[in-house]
Amino acid sequence: MRDVPITVVGGRGPHGLALHLWLADRGLAGCAALVDPAPHWLPTYDDAGPARATVHLRSPRELDFALGDPSRSMTCWRDADGSRPLADVYCLGEAEDPHANATVAPSRRVGRHAFWRYANDVARRSGADQHVREARVERLVPAGDRWLVHLDDGDTFRTAVVLLASGIVPHLRLPEPWRAWWCHLPPERATHALAASLDDASLPGSSVAILGSSNAATWELACAAARRGAAVTIVCRRGATIERQLPFDPAWFRTETMRAFIAQDPKVRLRTLKKTHIPRSTLPGSTRRAAALGVRVLPFARVRFATPLWGGIQLQWADARGERAERFDRVWASTGVEPRPRALPFMRDAVGGGRGPVVIGGPARHLPVMDDAGRWKGMPPLYPLGHLALPRCGLAAATLASAGRYLPLLMDDVLADAGIDPGARAMRPAPDPLIPLEDAA
Repeated sequence: MRDVPITVVGGRGPHGLALHLWLADRGLAGCAALVDPAPHWLPTYDDAGPARATVHLRSPRELDFALGDPSRSMTCWRDADGSRPLADVYCLGEAEDPHANATVAPSRRVGRHAFWRYANDVARRSGADQHVREARVERLVPAGDRWLVHLDDGDTFRTAVVLLASGIVPHLRLPEPWRAWWCHLPPERATHALAASLDDASLPGSSVAILGSSNAATWELACAAARRGAAVTIVCRRGATIERQLPFDPAWFRTETMRAFIAQDPKVRLRTLKKTHIPRSTLPGSTRRAAALGVRVLPFARVRFATPLWGGIQLQWADARGERAERFDRVWASTGVEPRPRALPFMRDAVGGGRGPVVIGGPARHLPVMDDAGRWKGMPPLYPLGHLALPRCGLAAATLASAGRYLPLLMDDVLADAGIDPGARAMRPAPDPLIPLEDAA
């Protein structure tokens, strides 16, 4: 059984690409196995991913895959036709301007599909694909101070360090009060918004209710469905939608802010997260675009329940006018995500026997309790990333800053846990740990 120094679960996401680039810049590219069943990079942002309805990302230009190399920045990238669609993306400093909502035009935002092409081009040019194992992790089993990684293709290998970047798809959230009646709705008619299909031939002319909290995903999906000919109604429990360029204070994206947050006592970090109120918001102009497409909005409406009716779904809600009901052909729940890493199927062995403590309450509930280095406590070295790193990374954990800014802060400890001496191997080619020695010879 071969040994792999570092394994990334969700390796074709932004964290896997950022890790590969960071290691490759130091001559250590062969030290990591990027395990992911996706056929290409950043599957969240492709035309079949959960963000497929998104036109523009909210990221400033600094949240790219440059990692200190200006030639890899999104503003320098050229598309296949020679154009530079991301050359004029706004910067973090502009987002700090209180008038950014009015001054940052849509043409200066990051186009979702352009960013996806940029990331895949960076991966191709850097040779990242040769370190990818297109498989799904079935089990992570602690083995002393290491892990046994079992893949769905039958392969097994040992690894010293696991970087857990499972993405948002396994963590789609449905409010607890809804679950009693949601399970009785036909799945082809009721689904989570991030899993809803916009390519269904029956979508044009149908009525769609989006049950959301007026966040960016709600409005993007509503506009996308309306453009395809659906009659869309947003049922949201809030009033006027907040529109702003970034979802929270831009300072959270800065490396120095992350360092200062990490340096705090874990209890202080959790109190800070609990006290920092982040209202749901969407990009400037979202409500205007939705209104132009005929999207109906029902504010201050609380969903009571839904039942199948005449091949569709009857939705009942309460608002200022009292109890109301209406039949829709489809119902999509735009209720975000709630990461619960202990519930991931491949983590059953890892968290058995009381291993893997999690935060009990607050905005970081169900997320890992981490040590001073960012490892999940009570386990062999396992570093939660993305949404899972909220208790240590701060509010930027759910953004691309987790890959480009937070991950590099972990790398000294990751290399130490993996037994890699960066000084001894810098600028030297490293063998691919997924290729058996006899094949390499």
